[in-house]
Amino acid sequence: MRTLYLWPCNVTAWQCWQGVRTQWREGMAGRTGLDYAGVRAYLDLQLDDPQQRREAFAGIQACEAATLEAWADQRDK
Repeated sequence: MRTLYLWPCNVTAWQCWQGVRTQWREGMAGRTGLDYAGVRAYLDLQLDDPQQRREAFAGIQACEAATLEAWADQRDK
């Protein structure tokens, strides 16, 4: 098991990513991105502060982009 260390400013975004990581849109080409309606619903339920929601969403998008890039690299091999 790997241990992850996060900067304190990234903890909320990482926790939210863990909560929405099943919200993928999938088509004929595989997973194409997150279902942002589902992400928004999750963030609305979890975070009261609009600024905190915006920051968490930006972190989720960074995780989404990195995941899609890793999957693309795996497909290319």
